[in-house]
Amino acid sequence: MPEIDPGLDYEDLSPKVKGRISAYALSKGLSIDEVLEALAIEFVAMGGPAMIGKPKGQVHQLFPKEGLRLVPKEGLKSDS
Repeated sequence: MPEIDPGLDYEDLSPKVKGRISAYALSKGLSIDEVLEALAIEFVAMGGPAMIGKPKGQVHQLFPKEGLRLVPKEGLKSDS
């Protein structure tokens, strides 16, 4: 199993949240680590970072003097 991000420490959570996580783990037959991992995955998958105001990544054009070329729907044709 992958390591849990040290930024999410179960021991630092409030007693209410720890109780809810423990109850969920018991009801599903999971370990605390598995529940924390599932919560983190769900948070990211549902757009949590965007909802709390984390900036989205910026797109930079590598050659700004050139225009962007779009690929046709049929794909690129080789020269050979």
